[in-house]
Amino acid sequence: MGNRKKQGPADAIGGRGTKGPSSPRVKQAASRPSAAKAPSKRPQHDVSALREMLKLERARSPEGSIGAIFRATVSAMVGPNASFADREEAGLSLANALCAEDQEEELGDIARRFDCDEIEIDGTRYRRHEMGRGEYGGLCGKLRPQRATFRLKGVRNGPTVDPVSRAAGMIEGATPKLAYAIAHGYALGPSRAFAAMMKSADRRPPSRKMTERIAKDIGAAMKAAVVVIEPIVRSAEILVEGAQAIVVGLDRTSVPMEEAAGSNPDAKPDRKKRSTPYIRQAPAAIEVNYRMAYVGTVSVVDVDGRVLETRRYGAPASEHAYGMVARMQQDVLHLRGQRPSLPLLIVQDGAVEMWKLARSVIAQALRFGEKASEAIDRHHLLERLSDALKLVNTAHSVRASQLAAWNAALDTDDAAIDTIEVAVRAMRDAHRGTVRTKLYDHLTYIENNKDRMRYAALRRAGLPVGSGPTEGACKSLVMIRAKGCGQRWHDDGIESVLELRALEMSGRLPAMFVELRRHSYDREVTAIRAAA
Repeated sequence: MGNRKKQGPADAIGGRGTKGPSSPRVKQAASRPSAAKAPSKRPQHDVSALREMLKLERARSPEGSIGAIFRATVSAMVGPNASFADREEAGLSLANALCAEDQEEELGDIARRFDCDEIEIDGTRYRRHEMGRGEYGGLCGKLRPQRATFRLKGVRNGPTVDPVSRAAGMIEGATPKLAYAIAHGYALGPSRAFAAMMKSADRRPPSRKMTERIAKDIGAAMKAAVVVIEPIVRSAEILVEGAQAIVVGLDRTSVPMEEAAGSNPDAKPDRKKRSTPYIRQAPAAIEVNYRMAYVGTVSVVDVDGRVLETRRYGAPASEHAYGMVARMQQDVLHLRGQRPSLPLLIVQDGAVEMWKLARSVIAQALRFGEKASEAIDRHHLLERLSDALKLVNTAHSVRASQLAAWNAALDTDDAAIDTIEVAVRAMRDAHRGTVRTKLYDHLTYIENNKDRMRYAALRRAGLPVGSGPTEGACKSLVMIRAKGCGQRWHDDGIESVLELRALEMSGRLPAMFVELRRHSYDREVTAIRAAA
């Protein structure tokens, strides 16, 4: 330790822009013994050294602008022969270090406001506990200001609070900007992808474990506060130009859930029983069971039935769809409040339980005596008709011709479904055994839903005949995010990710995040000092 060469500011800073062949530091690194510890790939610049360099540059040009001083400091960091890429990297590193220092000093200033005996938060008093360093995540790195914690007054070993976190509006231990970045990133993809993207942009993200924890906590907080804050965001939304109708749809799709073995006796485990335990202890046996999540959409379409805007909702299997349906109801009421004459349409698959829920979505928005239009998704009907034709061993060319004729008739004649029903019944009566049973199922589907298969009337009214927004949400909201290779979920994870992703895909996440911060995290903290 005593023989170590003392570093000056330039030595402490020189890690970033030293990759060029003319850099003397490259030669020094090459001459070190092989046993020496290799420098990190992305070294952090010493903040105190950066401060000293800025002071030197400011002293040299006291009248210079901040930009000129910054540029001169970057030049001192990378040397005269640096490439543009070296300057860019060094500049970003300098900016990160300075931003982190500024934010940490600001938190220190906030902490000094609470150099007192007691504080009050939301009418509750806390007494001074002890000094220590807080630790908060930020886009530019960790922030560790000195601050005091306070304990609930009048309760032995009561809960403690951090007044700096409350006064600064920290969100689950992260700065507001980092917290939003994590919420947005978790909505889009796994935490590994978020960390990689942040690092590629020269940010300083927290560990993946911390990222996952913050994302889940934000999702849970959003879900808990949504009843209060979503109406605020919704009230500012204006009906999109060209709106012709409101279309509602619900569906379900599977999600792989990790559960304790034996929690579902009928489920099959996703792996064989372990024959050799780990050295310390075998992990608890688990099963991966596919549970059905709910998906709902409220869309606004134009005169040709094309989607202009869609609000998407998701709910995991661990909770019923009632909460999601209540939010969809408010969307419909808000849209109809701006234009009461907008037609209402439900279009989805034929599942009976989904139709009961969908009708409850629009019930409050219907005027006295008004009826909403209803339709079975056209693609589901065509799939069944295609299967029925295959069951009777019809040649492919004949099947294609018949299906095309039925499809064309459905577009122009509301009675076409009645003709198709007669044809399918004749096919059923002409067969026995398994074929007859399957044809009976298709015929029953048509008989139960044919009044929702009058597609010609919907076409004339400019309404869609397919549930594209809802089917698409099953894929984009759930499948792409929650059913990746090897993915499996616990209840807290899937609840948070569906909430955040649905808001992001609906275009509401930025505004909802601002309202969440105001509602759940920003707090007025009052310092109470003893009387002199």
